[in-house]
Amino acid sequence: MGRLVAGIDIGNHTTEIVLARVQDGTVTTVAYDQAPTRGRKGSEESLHGAAALLHRIEVDAGTPADELLLSALRPVDTATAPIPPAFSPSSPVRSLRRPDASTPAGTGYGVGQHVRLVDLDRPVVAGPVVISVDGTTDFEVAAREITGAVERGWQVVGVVAAQDDAVLIRNRIPVDVPVVDEADVADLAPGALVAVEVVEEGRAYRAMADPIALSAALQLPADSLVEVAEFCRELADSAAIAVTQRTDPPDPPTEDGDYVQIRTGATTVRYSPAQAHTVLRRSAPGRVAAVRLRAVPTAADGLAVHDAFFTDLAAIDNGAWLRRGVADTQGTVVALLAAEEAEDAAAVLGRLTGRPAQTLTTEPEAAAWGARTTPGLPPDAVVCDIGGGTVDLIGADRTVVAAGAGESITVAVARVLGVPRALAETVKRTPAVRVEGPHVAHEEDGRRVFLDSPASSDAIGRLCARGSAGLVPFSNRLAAEEWRSLRLAIKQETVAANISRCLTAFEKAPAALVLAGGGALDDELMRTVGETLRSVPVVVGRANIDGVHGPRFAVARGLVAMYAQR
Repeated sequence: MGRLVAGIDIGNHTTEIVLARVQDGTVTTVAYDQAPTRGRKGSEESLHGAAALLHRIEVDAGTPADELLLSALRPVDTATAPIPPAFSPSSPVRSLRRPDASTPAGTGYGVGQHVRLVDLDRPVVAGPVVISVDGTTDFEVAAREITGAVERGWQVVGVVAAQDDAVLIRNRIPVDVPVVDEADVADLAPGALVAVEVVEEGRAYRAMADPIALSAALQLPADSLVEVAEFCRELADSAAIAVTQRTDPPDPPTEDGDYVQIRTGATTVRYSPAQAHTVLRRSAPGRVAAVRLRAVPTAADGLAVHDAFFTDLAAIDNGAWLRRGVADTQGTVVALLAAEEAEDAAAVLGRLTGRPAQTLTTEPEAAAWGARTTPGLPPDAVVCDIGGGTVDLIGADRTVVAAGAGESITVAVARVLGVPRALAETVKRTPAVRVEGPHVAHEEDGRRVFLDSPASSDAIGRLCARGSAGLVPFSNRLAAEEWRSLRLAIKQETVAANISRCLTAFEKAPAALVLAGGGALDDELMRTVGETLRSVPVVVGRANIDGVHGPRFAVARGLVAMYAQR
């Protein structure tokens, strides 16, 4: 009769079980099912949920399992945190303008030596200058001093002000120059070159967002151009720009502040979260040692981690959608993969069910075994298991485990739309419609369609997802086409970008990448991953476990396959 075993995959988002009979190395699936994971992965609550799901499967199958198989469990915490805008600690330039600034004045651009307002009574400096106004000087005083300087022969090409006085100063000076306010000028050295620009309304041209032009303007060395180009990506949609050369290293985190510790060779460097953001996105997973973020409860006092991945929500506002300001893109989605495995999970599950249970292997290895039951799988393909908390890439010679997967998409959607996570989980997957009247809706592809039944009053004028109980409204600000662009941008900046990061750990790019796990059920995610890797190039496909189950149940089925081989 063989032995009846249950492969149990307790994920960060869902728990999946495959009940199968193993005899002489042959596996015959008897039953399988899934349910949402209760509580934090690896907690006793999650194990109670797995025991309840197993009981339901056994009752439906009419037979109990002889033995339970688990993989090692490591939880991932995914949340949003108010991290300052990202910047690279190795960047040779820095922005003076604060990220929440909104009131520049004047138009055009200029580059000049920095002169403080209080130094304008000194002899005139030859050449163009950019004047800074500190946070205590009244705008009328500033305007009067700048006007006097212009009359004495100063060549003023721009102004940077600490307060939000740009319009008030610009209206009182005799020269039409860009005035950038809400800028950090306190530590700006006299004589430093400063590039300023304010973009005219209705124009898209930004001279100082060109890395070559900015490097030339600030007289930067040629070998810094790549870093400058990375910095300039953040200026692509800026209404105002104020940039200077970085002369001092960025300040390290304070002793009692938030931090991210990242291993670099034999040393460990402590970064502020804003500094760490860029380092993490450029580094292969596995270099993070510890994180402290007060906004994330599990990391508030410091958490030892294997990996971390940050997604600045401002990055999804990339100019691809039709309007600006229709979603909340403030904050950062943080995914933290704990360094330590959950203890005694098999023992606890065995006690709850009264069956012998064992931790057989790691999740990535089990996922690879399960995914390789896919018909037609290329022999040299890398398996990519997209779960709720992690992205696992498993190749012939190495395995990469990275924090940040399906739950990162959910948390990002919940934040930008201002909806609960449960609703975000629904709306992130499928196209939506904007209901224009009781009988008419506007699809994402521009079509107008007639509804099968009249829409409820709360759905009219709103963007709605199609649910099992009908239309579910979730936004009154977005057009259908805008939501599609925003949804794809979120998937691109979270999971697709993370998979691209993981591939940097492989010496050679694989010919094929096979997506497994619940995330692989999302056609849009499969598309964004494929688009991200087109230049490599990598063929992106989807696992089909046993040729029956689709991409789900890879870990649970893999556990059974490994047991059968042993």
